[in-house]
Amino acid sequence: MSRLDEAEQKLRFADYLLQRDNTDALLSGAVKHILQAANKAVAELLQLDEKSSVSPILAKKKLEELSPQAKEFSTYFLALWKMNVNPLLSKQEVANAYKGVNNFVKYVKEVRSKI
Repeated sequence: MSRLDEAEQKLRFADYLLQRDNTDALLSGAVKHILQAANKAVAELLQLDEKSSVSPILAKKKLEELSPQAKEFSTYFLALWKMNVNPLLSKQEVANAYKGVNNFVKYVKEVRSKI
């Protein structure tokens, strides 16, 4: 399974959790899946090897050097990492994070299909 397929699977898990009750545990779980999907998409776009981990600050810097879409996501990516440790999230914040990462995964898929 490719990293982008794994990212899409993580987003499906997050979507499932978002469709459930608005409990902190479910929102926290959804954020974790969203962040994992973002990490996989960033690793794929930056062509990191499978054993590398994604550093949010270094990834942000690298993303800023790429296309306008990647630059736009770079700021958002750092916010996702901060969101992961915030226990007081609203369902709307998590839903917005889901949409942003979902769009980024689609962008990375498009970029990869051209190569």
